Amino acid sequence: MGPISRGEVQAVFDAFGGGGWAILRHSDVARGAPADQVGSHGAIRPFDPWDGIRLHAEDWHVILIADFEGGDHSFSRQDAEQAIAQIAVRFELDGQELEITRTAIKRFLNPERFDLVEAYYAQFGRVMAPDELAVGEHSVRCTMTFGADVVFENTIAVTVR
Repeated sequence: MGPISRGEVQAVFDAFGGGGWAILRHSDVARGAPADQVGSHGAIRPFDPWDGIRLHAEDWHVILIADFEGGDHSFSRQDAEQAIAQIAVRFELDGQELEITRTAIKRFLNPERFDLVEAYYAQFGRVMAPDELAVGEHSVRCTMTFGADVVFENTIAVTVR
């Protein structure tokens, strides 16, 4: 298999909660770019399973985190939009803040995973070209706030070889 392409990581960023979950729900393995599992298609998520992963220098990567909002049958897209509008995410790579973007808010195809009936999500992150992530050890820190409250904070280490 060749290097991970920009298209693959863009698919993880844009379609993980839709097409990616459809792939994961119907297969024992992650086949297809949106179905990233612990870096298999270039994703770097700020969670402990990603801590210490080894990446290839010639690959594209995406540093990202998702926010899921949901509830019972009455939960609407408008409810999700109001909640996600209050989310702020900050990523740091080796102590330097990264400019990031947010995807469109989309329906999440596996709300049962979070004991929800209806759910929507948006991802926050940055697609990174091979030359933006140098060979060596790096720290990735993420802080997510909802209004004034920190709701998530973690740092992981990644190695590019």
